[in-house]
Amino acid sequence: MILRKGKIDYLLLLAVVLLVVIGLTFIYTASSAKAADRFNGDSAYFLKMQIIRVIVGLMAMAWVMRVDYHTWIRRAPLFYWLILTVLLFMLFMPSSWMIRGTRRWIDLGFVKLQPSEFAKYALIFMLAKFLSMRDLDIKRFFDGILPQLILVGLICGAILPEPDASSALMIFLIALTMMFAAGARLVHLFNILSTGVLIVFAGFLVIPYQRERLFSFISSLRNESEMSWQVKQSLISLGNGGVFGVGLGQSRQKMHWLPDPFTDFIFSIIGEELGLIGTLGIIALFVFIIYRGFRIALNAPDAEGRFLAVGITTAIGLYAFMNMAVITHLVPTTGIPMPFVSYGGSSLMTHLAAVGMLLNISYQSSLRYVKSRYGVRHASRQYF
Repeated sequence: MILRKGKIDYLLLLAVVLLVVIGLTFIYTASSAKAADRFNGDSAYFLKMQIIRVIVGLMAMAWVMRVDYHTWIRRAPLFYWLILTVLLFMLFMPSSWMIRGTRRWIDLGFVKLQPSEFAKYALIFMLAKFLSMRDLDIKRFFDGILPQLILVGLICGAILPEPDASSALMIFLIALTMMFAAGARLVHLFNILSTGVLIVFAGFLVIPYQRERLFSFISSLRNESEMSWQVKQSLISLGNGGVFGVGLGQSRQKMHWLPDPFTDFIFSIIGEELGLIGTLGIIALFVFIIYRGFRIALNAPDAEGRFLAVGITTAIGLYAFMNMAVITHLVPTTGIPMPFVSYGGSSLMTHLAAVGMLLNISYQSSLRYVKSRYGVRHASRQYF
């Protein structure tokens, strides 16, 4: 079903567009020096690449927004099993395909795709479909929660050995939040969370570089060793910024001090150039998006829309604040990008498409309200 006319949540859209514009601005200011060195003086190379991704992402958002979300829900099993197949295939990729010692990306030459970003939303769609079934009693463990856990376990189990423990943990937490929204018993969720955290922690211990990163983080908290170079430079960036920042484009840490300052640690450069005021502005935009997302979930036309909105909103919020926690040394370095802001293709495009889904659900909620109040004959007059 194609939705051809209707009102959209302009406030949510505006907040997302603002974050994208801020992201483009700081990708340029943070990457210009590195781009000029690597690409024969082309200081805008990374900016141009990100603009292409933004255009593709906005097109995906517009497309998703126009198609009834029930259509996507019906195809959730296809998306889920397809992405799971891709994840399993990646575990057997030849070592020559590995990037930085991991199997997280598929290099197609013109673009690198990270399947775990797509897997996150494939699982959200799948859970939204099954949690909304009328005959499902989520308060029961074996015939309520366990089938959902199997779906979650397959995805996380395929991502963990890439190795990518942080993404597996984030997806696991998103799934638990959706189960909580569906009415699962707290005692079940607590036991599941405890078991899941232990499994991820065991993964950190088994994987050498993850183990070293975890122990280094714990040692630095106890003042037994220095924090990693990247985190140390990140904190210096935030400290340099103070309250009002050093000025747009004036960051010193981006000059080859902070590694890849336009990717996972772009928030540090924002803090340095715009100061505390700028970082609070970014936080406020994410809080507003989370508010609008959960508001859409509360007003969703049905259970499928409600659980889908909860999953999408949780994913955006969790990834954003986990990224902030990393750059402020509250958690170990994870490689989690900041939604809409960090340089990268898979994260940006999937999050923008997910916002299109939120706008779709919001549209249908508003349309249902207008039809119920004014009647079907007058409903179309309320939208443009």
